[in-house]
This record gives sequence, structure tokens and C-alpha cells, in this order.
Amino acid sequence: MAANPQMYNLTTLIKRLEAATSRLEDLASIPSGAGASIAASVPASATAGSTTSFQAAAPTIVQDPPVLQDFDALISNEVKKYNELSNEIGSIVEEQSKIVERCFTEQRKFLLITTKAKKPTASSNLLLELNTGMQKEVTAVSEMRENQVKGSPYYDHLSAVSEGILALVWVGSPEPTEHVKGMLESAQYWGNRVMSEYKNKDKKHVEWIQSFFAILKSLQAYVKKHHPHGVTWNEKDGVDAKDALASLPAAPAAGAAAGAAAPPPPPPPPPPTTTPPTRAPTTTRRWQYYPCSSVTSRLKKVDKSQMTHKNPELRASSLVPDKVAVRGKSPAPPPVRKPAHMKTKKPPKMELDGNKWLVENYENDHNIIIPDVEIHHSIFIYHCKNVVIQVKGKCNAITISECAKTSLVAESLVSSIDVIKSTGFAVQVIHKIPTILVDGCDGGVAYISNESFDVEIFTTKTTGLNVFVAEAGEEGDYAERSVPEQLKHTIKNGQLVSEIVEHAG
Repeated sequence: MAANPQMYNLTTLIKRLEAATSRLEDLASIPSGAGASIAASVPASATAGSTTSFQAAAPTIVQDPPVLQDFDALISNEVKKYNELSNEIGSIVEEQSKIVERCFTEQRKFLLITTKAKKPTASSNLLLELNTGMQKEVTAVSEMRENQVKGSPYYDHLSAVSEGILALVWVGSPEPTEHVKGMLESAQYWGNRVMSEYKNKDKKHVEWIQSFFAILKSLQAYVKKHHPHGVTWNEKDGVDAKDALASLPAAPAAGAAAGAAAPPPPPPPPPPTTTPPTRAPTTTRRWQYYPCSSVTSRLKKVDKSQMTHKNPELRASSLVPDKVAVRGKSPAPPPVRKPAHMKTKKPPKMELDGNKWLVENYENDHNIIIPDVEIHHSIFIYHCKNVVIQVKGKCNAITISECAKTSLVAESLVSSIDVIKSTGFAVQVIHKIPTILVDGCDGGVAYISNESFDVEIFTTKTTGLNVFVAEAGEEGDYAERSVPEQLKHTIKNGQLVSEIVEHAG
């Protein structure tokens, strides 16, 4: 009977150890945030006995890296405020805001993968697979604008958001900060229209569009801080991107609270997860983010009889039957001109095409003669530099375009001489010239003979133009007269009066 108390104590100790072990197993299979409360609920008596001591090590709480904490702060602050204001406006604006929130959730999944994984190879199909979620949500945002008729009450609202949401495509841009800035400017084009319409009607709409601008500005600051040259992957000790994708839990941690701890991967195989987005590996795949398929799916397919390149007669009319209304593209940046030393030099050419003489691409030639012109001929001089051109005979009109240091001597004209976007030019008509037009030029000389004192000279955006008038100087020489460049504008009796500014001395 003396052994019975010892047997009872041993049995009690085994039961306590089993209870503690069960609680620790439950703790390992749930998120770390909840694990702390469960660990606190384990009684101290269950972890120690009279003959054996047992102590459970508390799980280490892993904090999210700063790149995720800052993104969570953006979602919980700017995105949350935008959603609240969208809910107050309601209607289709509220519906679109919910999709915008999902867009940021999808990007948060992608950023979580980049903190755990190495960058996949450019040829890997995994990158396209990871892009599916992002592409789907961005397309949904744009489709809401596409499905609205231009002029509907919230068309400008939807347009501003559909343009601005493309800022999330910064993950596929070699210059992500500039990309976000560009999308912000596109959104401001439509957003300014919203503010202009509602500033005196409903301040709530003004506050709403400003909250969306705040999202893009915060995103730009975030990208500039953490990803100035593109998305940063965990190249040091990261795992394969496919393994990182498989470790994501079924319920996305979309930043419900900024700085929330990420759950550790559970020991058992994870349940199937939805495909999160990632960025395209190169700029050639950026199109994956844009809703191209949704736009082209509604375009009308025409037969060969409606194709203008196969039917030249259709070009004579500006009206195209059964025209389908398609939204205009965002304004493209102006093309960048190549430096002069990189341009391909074209061979010089002089030919008569019908009634028009073409003189092009001559350089450093002071003896160019256009012979035997007729009264119905016109002459077009283009892209010549440091040349002298003589015209033999009377012609209808002459045009000088984009030339430098080009001199022209003509006998007589029926109509006019046009000088366009040229520098350092000189024109002289020996006999009659009715009109001279100068547009966008810098530095030029026009010689007027005594037969052309009734000439009319028109100038537009031109500087440094001098006119030499025959027989107006001493001893019957040419006299130089400068074309005014500075004008004074005043208002008299409700009318705008312009006067030439004269400088004395």
C-alpha cells in the first residue's frame, strides 16, 4: 500500500506532460500573434513535476522587414482613407475602390515573396504565373471605366483611378520612381476636372480625389526609398520563388495592421493557395499588367471593303461608317531627337516631280543652279546647309524649310517666298516679289529690289531679321532696316492696342 501514492503521483505527472505537449503542438500550427496568448494560458503546474521539470521555449516572433512594414502603413493609412471616402460617395466609385484595395493586396503578396526568395530567371514561366493576380485586378479597375459612357456622372472619377492604378506596374519598370510619377500626372489630368466641377458643389469629391493623389505620392516615396532601381530580391539567403509561393498561407496577410508579424510556415503541407502577382522580369513584359485583352475584345472586326489601305477611295472622306467609339490614349511623351552627329546623312537630291522642284540634303555647295524654271513651277528646298542656290527664270513660289546658312538668289516670282524653321538664311529677288513669309526663324536677311517696294513681309516667332532696301542708302546703295521684335500692348477703350517699342540712342 506504500507504493500506491508513488504510482498516483507518476500517473498525474504523465497526464500533465501530455496536456502541455498538446498545447505546444497547437501553438506551432497557428499564427504567431495568437500563439502568445495560448502560451500564456498553459499553467505552470503542467510544465513541472515533483521529480521531472519541463519548460517550453516560447516561439520567436519574427517582425516583418521594413519594406513590408512601410507598405502596410500605406495600405492602413492612405488606402484606407480613400476607401472610406469612396464609401461615402457610394455607387460605382465605391465598387471601384474595393478593387483598388485588392490591387494593393496582390502587390503586398508579391513584395512578401521578394523578401523570401531569389529573383527567378528571365526565361522562367514562374514570373508570368506570379503576374496573373495583379493583371486581373488592374484589368478590373480599367474595365469599370471602359463600361461607362463618356459624360456619365462619375466618368472623370473612374478615369482618374484607372489611369493612376497603373502606377502599381512600377515593379516592371527600369525607372520605377519616374513611372509612378508619370501615372500620377496622368491621374491628375482627370482629377483636376473632378476638382474643377465639384469645388463649389460638394467638397467631399474634392477630398476624395486628393486622397487618391495621396496614395500615389506615398507610393512614389515608398518606391524611391526601398526600390529606387527596381524590385529588390533576397539574393543573399533567399529560397526558390516557387517554394516561397507555396509557403504563403491561404488567407493573405494584406496588412490589416501595420507591422503585424508574419506567421511561420506550418509543419504540415500547406493548403492550396491562390496565385499571387509578381513583376515582369524585363520591360518587354510590362504589357502583361495592362488591360490590353479587355480593350481589344470589344474592337470591331472589319472586312477588306472597309480597310482604307486596301481601298484608297475611302481616304477622300473623313467619315468612316459604323465607327466604334474607343477611348483616347494618354498623351505620349514627345520623341527625343537624335544628336546631329548620330543622324544618318542622306545623299543630296535635285529633281523635278511634276510641277515641283525638290532640292534636298545639299551641304557646302556654293554653285547650285536650278535651270529653266517655268512660271507654273514651285521649288521646295529642304535640309540644306551652307549652300548658295540660284534660280534661273520666273517661278510660282519657293519654300525653304529647316535649312542653315542657305542663300537664295531668284530672278522673279509670281507668288511668295516662304522661309520656315531656318537659321542664318539670305534671300534676294532681282526683279519682282509680292510676298515674303518668315516663320520660326533666327537670323535672316532679305534684299528688296526697286521693283518690289510694294512687297509684304509677314513674320511669326522670328528673331534677327534684317531687310535691305535698294536705293535707300547713301549714293543709292542698299539701306539696312531691322524688323521689330519687341511690342508693347495696351488696352484702350476695351480694345488691345499693340505698338512697336522704339529705342532711342
